Amino acid sequence: MDDMADYPHEKDILLHLFKKILEMTAEERLDLLDKLEELPVKNLSLGERDGIRRLYDQTISFSTQDRQYTAVCKDISNGGIFIQTQDVFKLGQLVTLDIPFSSKDESIKVSAEIVRVDTEGIGLKFLKKENVTYV
Repeated sequence: MDDMADYPHEKDILLHLFKKILEMTAEERLDLLDKLEELPVKNLSLGERDGIRRLYDQTISFSTQDRQYTAVCKDISNGGIFIQTQDVFKLGQLVTLDIPFSSKDESIKVSAEIVRVDTEGIGLKFLKKENVTYV
């Protein structure tokens, strides 16, 4: 097992984990998920936000009301995402996001609700995690 000194920054750990997960077969990923779900995890309260925002400067595609969009995502957390766009949206609109993994070969499709609209773009809150699909 690696030592914490090998990963001086949290993002180094996350990148290493993502790389390992992307190298796994679908069955190995499922096995890992089963094992992780057995581990006790403390319930942390982070206020209204569901997780810590991370910079995520990636182009993603999303759709709403039978229309496709492509825009740059500026940050992401466990609870949502901020997309930089000049297109007009309304609070409460439902969106289907297609968020690519770093390898670009795979992505996650997830439903979200627009919870913030400003001149920079839109803030979305991820909906039920059961709705996540991988493509």
